[in-house]
Amino acid sequence: MTKFLLALVFSLAPVYLKAQIIVEGSVKDQSNNPIPYASIGIKNSRSGSLATENGQYKLVVPDHLKDSAVIFSALGYLAKVVGLNELKNNGNVVLTEKVAMLNEISINGSKLNEKTIGQQSRPFLTFSRMFDQNVPTIEQGNIFELFPETRLNSYNFYIMPSSRFKQISLKLNIYKLKNDLPQESVLQENLLYKTTTTGWQHIDLSSYALSFKDLDKIAVTLQLVAHQPLTDTAFVFGLSAKKSVSRNLLFRYQSQGNWEASQGSFISNLQVSYNPKGKKSVDEIQVQTDTSSDLNTKMLTTVYLNRARAQKSRYGKNKSGKYIDVTEGKIYYETYGKGEPLVLLHGNAGSIADFYQQIPQLSKYFQVIAIDTRSQGRSTDLSAKPFSYQQFASDLFKVIETLQLKKVNILGWSDGGNTGLAFTLAKPELVNKLIMIGANLSPSGVKDEVLTMFQKRLSENVAGTDMRLLKLMLEQPEFSKAQLGQINNQAMVIAGAEDVIKEEHTRSIARWIKNSQLKLIPNATHYLPFERPEELNSLVLEFLKNERSNP
Repeated sequence: MTKFLLALVFSLAPVYLKAQIIVEGSVKDQSNNPIPYASIGIKNSRSGSLATENGQYKLVVPDHLKDSAVIFSALGYLAKVVGLNELKNNGNVVLTEKVAMLNEISINGSKLNEKTIGQQSRPFLTFSRMFDQNVPTIEQGNIFELFPETRLNSYNFYIMPSSRFKQISLKLNIYKLKNDLPQESVLQENLLYKTTTTGWQHIDLSSYALSFKDLDKIAVTLQLVAHQPLTDTAFVFGLSAKKSVSRNLLFRYQSQGNWEASQGSFISNLQVSYNPKGKKSVDEIQVQTDTSSDLNTKMLTTVYLNRARAQKSRYGKNKSGKYIDVTEGKIYYETYGKGEPLVLLHGNAGSIADFYQQIPQLSKYFQVIAIDTRSQGRSTDLSAKPFSYQQFASDLFKVIETLQLKKVNILGWSDGGNTGLAFTLAKPELVNKLIMIGANLSPSGVKDEVLTMFQKRLSENVAGTDMRLLKLMLEQPEFSKAQLGQINNQAMVIAGAEDVIKEEHTRSIARWIKNSQLKLIPNATHYLPFERPEELNSLVLEFLKNERSNP
């Protein structure tokens, strides 16, 4: 089979080579001087190039773009559009110098304060954003928030220590934003930086007079324009970044391509001078650039690490797992241990594997029935209907009915807690004890910044995101005080003190259910099963094993 595939690849190679158009030439000014690092690209595509220091370029274009126009641009020059067919005859392009009327921006105030905006230290847990030596057009960067009156003094960023190079040359770009994406460069000339080291890098901006008034945000990006590899060592270059809820990481393939934003931020910062009498306070800038992202990073890092470990566990893919038919779908479940039934319900877009640190301990004392909720994990959904917690509760009833269980304990995390609550309201006679981790009464119980993130993802129709699951969190649940007052089952309400669920919702659930206990865990977030597994397991076992029958 392998030999057949290799033969097929080699036989097709000439076809693909013929399906490319290659143009070469130079980019110069009207005085016949080369324009270094000019950008060349086809709009809204990945086809692009970057001129060398001597203004030479080579552009490779797939055949399906043969009728396209190529845009040549450079700082300080008017962009020029040239047809690809014309370039095949003559690849030399002349750009006209742009006459810019620069308005000098002065920042008022007898004394300016100094501040560092962004990440000032490298966290223990980071990831790398790589640059490809063969694609110098790739541009990556970060969004920074500014004071109303700000002057840029320097830009600092962190090259990952595992990078391998003799020397690299980077081109720094700074943009104004539109709809949170770069639009217009604020520079009038190329700003180049060379280094032979990894770790923290410092670019002095003080001589460029980069001052801004009433500009909320800017984007600072980097391009790898030249490199010298080490002898007998493969070239590697990347920047260190960290996870965060905010979508501050920027990427595009070439100057005329589309920008993409993703969650996270580079380990980088801007050192600035600012007018302390501006409308926005230092604390506001700090919260939005440093403090909040640190908290989000802590939470997201926990999620990423534990999800990776969970996927390596046997849970959620055990050969003993089974399916139960439900209306327009199948529910997958796994069973562990013996004793009273204990149903585990995971959170939104999760799976059985998320309980990889709970199942081993809980199954020593209970018959654990771990369920993949409809359309998540291995469970399927054939409908196109909006999801609801009542529907998930109906699926749970079908599982309990099929397994002929007379009464169950329920442990639900996040959306699983909401499903457990919906099920208890519908079938209280089938529930012994109910445990909810990070449940909420309504969407208003989710902290505003998280709701905003959900709404943005929904509007952007982010690839790989199940829109129905997002809508579920934005539109449901809707539990009332009167409903919860009807519950006589014993319940435990658990949440992290730094949960994304507002504390008043957590306390209200515990207060409105008659026979309930409240446990708020200090220094913990929404991801208690990941962060504090031993403490959580002890709480759950103590609650379930103490007076197992309802009074």
